[in-house]
Amino acid sequence: MTELLDEFEEKREALRNIVEEHVRNRDRLSEESQKFAAERDLLNAKVRELRDAAKEKIAEKSALIEQVQKLRAEKEEHYSKYQDFRKEYRKVRGEVPVKDIDIRDIKGRERELQRLETKQQTTQLTKTEEQKVVSEIRKLTNEIKKMKKVFEDTIGQNDIIKDIVQKMKKEKDEGETMKKQVEEISQKISGLSEEINVLLQELDETRRKADEMHESFIKYNQEAEKEHQEFVKAKNDLRDMEKAIYSMRTKNKATKKKEKESEIQEKATILFDKFKNGEQLTTEDLLILQKAGLL
Repeated sequence: MTELLDEFEEKREALRNIVEEHVRNRDRLSEESQKFAAERDLLNAKVRELRDAAKEKIAEKSALIEQVQKLRAEKEEHYSKYQDFRKEYRKVRGEVPVKDIDIRDIKGRERELQRLETKQQTTQLTKTEEQKVVSEIRKLTNEIKKMKKVFEDTIGQNDIIKDIVQKMKKEKDEGETMKKQVEEISQKISGLSEEINVLLQELDETRRKADEMHESFIKYNQEAEKEHQEFVKAKNDLRDMEKAIYSMRTKNKATKKKEKESEIQEKATILFDKFKNGEQLTTEDLLILQKAGLL
């Protein structure tokens, strides 16, 4: 019985060590899992921040695109009006009378100038012939320039022409202003597109890291749970072992008590026989008889 009890006590000590080891492992793994969880939560917060920033940039870009589309439509409308006024200008310009100058004369000289320039460029001429052609080209060029100046100065004083020219200028200036605005906003849109791409790339990378942290959290959390289950099992085994040891010790005490009582009873029987035979007993002998219930 004593050898078995010693063996059980050794096993109990081993189980205590196993329980403590599982507790240490469980706490260590749990701490690791919480570190990964905390890092994951920080990354997820950054993901939300980046997503909100990207949404804001996308909304801003969409608003600018809508603005550009509107400006382009207005710009085209101004250019269309400009072209209409230009056609009207050409029509009226050809109808405005100019003293001593007919627009058809100017056009006739321009055709003659073009013919002479072509002749100079494509025909084999002697030096004298070429000098003559050059002289005629110079003369025609000066005449055309003077006639156009007189013509433009004259028709420029016409109220109808003035009104059309002002309208042409107004529509063209409006169109150019809007064209410039479209270019400026288009540059902003391009800049926003680059910013959005950078944000989305960072968002994907941050989300990937957050997923990795979550996977690590799950891994360590599962391992911590396994260690906890092993701890519970070892703890139950330890409790069962302690119960067995307690039971064994109780039985051992009862056995020893019974053996002692049996020994006292045997001594008392012998002493009682002596007492009946009239032999003198000591005080200790009498106490043994009392314990045995014989006195």
